[in-house]
Amino acid sequence: MYEGGCLCGQIRFRAYAEAGWPHLCSCPHCQKLAGGPVTAWVDFPLEKFEWTGAGGEPTWFATFPTTKRGFCPNCGSLVAAIDEGGTAMGTTMMALDDHSALTPVHQSFKPHAVPWLPVIETVDGGS
Repeated sequence: MYEGGCLCGQIRFRAYAEAGWPHLCSCPHCQKLAGGPVTAWVDFPLEKFEWTGAGGEPTWFATFPTTKRGFCPNCGSLVAAIDEGGTAMGTTMMALDDHSALTPVHQSFKPHAVPWLPVIETVDGGS
């Protein structure tokens, strides 16, 4: 089981599953939203995921035509992403209370990666 949430604690979640596909994203949207060169993501099956905090679900913002990102309307923390019709909830690794056992296995949008940070090459088991 994993738990996590935003900086102020209003948006909280719980996942009753293993974290899937730990990866970094260098797309321009993740870079702007995170204020950094990458965002680290993991996925959880929707049927094993729930919002548990007093703030309920995050506020959603569409960044791609079929993708929306969730952030806390109080503190601004980026905590989640979901694709239209998707079967998994993506959460940022840093929103997890304990992300110490997770290592990214892939980096998407490599052409947008900053030149001063080494790119994560896909390892066996990555998508």
